[in-house]
Amino acid sequence: MSETLRLFIAVPVSDAVRLAAAQLIETLRASGADVKWVEPENLHLTLRFFGSTPAERLPEIELLMARAAQGSAFRISFNGLGAFPSWDKPQVLWIGVTAGGRELAVLAEALGVSEGRPFSAHLTIGRVRSRRGCEKLRELVAKTIFYEISQPVDSLSLYESRLTQKGSVYTIREQVRLGQ
Repeated sequence: MSETLRLFIAVPVSDAVRLAAAQLIETLRASGADVKWVEPENLHLTLRFFGSTPAERLPEIELLMARAAQGSAFRISFNGLGAFPSWDKPQVLWIGVTAGGRELAVLAEALGVSEGRPFSAHLTIGRVRSRRGCEKLRELVAKTIFYEISQPVDSLSLYESRLTQKGSVYTIREQVRLGQ
């Protein structure tokens, strides 16, 4: 039986974005809502999630990344807070992408996004486990300002996700520069 890996392709976020998001998470954590917050070192912009994948597919995935990365580098900006599917029934909390979203969607399409819904560029910061504290969280979000911050997108990364008792651990297995 072959080895299987949990894989996804994403854009890494800059240290400045990571720090700003970590500060936001700490502010929102004060709500006491039942949310599994993303660890700052795990923040990334997912473009395609493969899930459990046979290790033999790595060369195929790396080739897919190389083809998708032929376009030029660009900038993205983060601003605004939201929830999927809505604030009435939040499951995923996110920071929005206000500039560069179209370019990210083009990359996602080139990677063969397969989730059955349109690509929506966002930075996941938390996953709601239950409705406990969600009203207080929503009130806190309404008072919280996340100042726009931008970064370049100049590479794609293939991540491996390992599930541990302390949560997911992400390792970059391959990185491809845009415009190569």
